[in-house]
Amino acid sequence: MNLRNLTTLAAVVATVPGQALAHTGGDHVHGAASGFLHPFSGLDHLVAMVAVGLIAARLGGPALWRLPLAFVSAMVFGAVMAKTGMNMPLTETAILASVIAFGATLIVNANVPVTLVVAGTAAFAFFHGFAHGVEGSAAAPFGYVLGFVCGTAILHAIGIAARWALLRYSGVATAALRIVGTLVTGVGIGLAYLA
Repeated sequence: MNLRNLTTLAAVVATVPGQALAHTGGDHVHGAASGFLHPFSGLDHLVAMVAVGLIAARLGGPALWRLPLAFVSAMVFGAVMAKTGMNMPLTETAILASVIAFGATLIVNANVPVTLVVAGTAAFAFFHGFAHGVEGSAAAPFGYVLGFVCGTAILHAIGIAARWALLRYSGVATAALRIVGTLVTGVGIGLAYLA
């Protein structure tokens, strides 16, 4: 898939919440819009989700779809568990740890087995989803989940597109990823310090 196709896909995914909202009532509208905006509203979520896209594109092959799919699936599961009333201590700590870990993965730039990366990504995504579920709309849970799934998919696509754009400058692509990884890790450490 080239950059143009990925951009088109991201645009289509971005319209899904709007299309879903066009046929529903007020509570559902609030739920889907709120869910869609949630990944963009917290720096920890935003940075982690873009980093997952960058890592998926860097690893390539099956990781290109397995990593985002694992993240979204585990995130939805985490949100469902939150809606059941489950108590999950250290959720915010795990989210900040995910930001630091994803940044470190970009810095190291090692060829880690895809299965290990997918498992780690899913484990961290569960906590992101749990936080979404705790903070989500009780009035329209399906719309809210659909919204944050679409928002997350867009952030993953942005990360993938950014990595592919960097490949045009092969001499600096690895160094650029390490710089981005350092920034991502710095955001995680900074947010942990402020927490």
